[in-house]
Amino acid sequence: MTFEPNLDLFDMGREALAAARKAFDGQAFFVSARRLQPDGTWFGPQGATLSLVEEGALAGLGGLAAAQKLGANGVVCEVAGSVAGEAVGLGMRCLARVSFAAGESGDARGARLDQLRDLVQRIPGLDSVLPTPVGEAQGLDTLQFFAACRLACPGLHVVVDVESLGPKLGQLCLSFGADELLGAIMGQRALRLGAHASSNALTRDEAALLLRASGFSPCERLPEGKVQVL
Repeated sequence: MTFEPNLDLFDMGREALAAARKAFDGQAFFVSARRLQPDGTWFGPQGATLSLVEEGALAGLGGLAAAQKLGANGVVCEVAGSVAGEAVGLGMRCLARVSFAAGESGDARGARLDQLRDLVQRIPGLDSVLPTPVGEAQGLDTLQFFAACRLACPGLHVVVDVESLGPKLGQLCLSFGADELLGAIMGQRALRLGAHASSNALTRDEAALLLRASGFSPCERLPEGKVQVL
């Protein structure tokens, strides 16, 4: 796939937003997530719906089945990795991470998007992509890559890691092809003061508001694959 870095950003955004709305009938989603650490402990809300493990942590944890026994029900897999098929076979949600870096060539990005499309074709149960900046996220560059991921795989959920990107950039991504917010989303959160000043945690009401303000009907992912329309 050819990635053209000089395409008009807002034309891409309009096309990607239309594709996201068409794919999910105007709905967008949020999910509370926690993460399995390499030492077997968990970080994030205790009652989170999505319990994620990184593909890179699996070797130290004893493999995917061992991580599942510890409570993992989702995997962040690499597009060039090898666990996506196993994760889907175990009934786990698999989010394909597509990394990108500001200033990299269009050829490099195009090759990565080709890897994503190949992975989706090989693993039919894979339904989500997680665009992930390497280093600090650059706003316009991030929006362009989210739009490119949506246009490359229009039927996938394009997921924003709110803990990484923050709620402001995360909301902008919803206008450039993203349809799901993932992070420490809970009923209540501490005020962003003192030790919590840099927290990117959201309440459920705040997550729903971000989705609604972007023109979507907000839905919360619940346990056992259920979805609640808000």
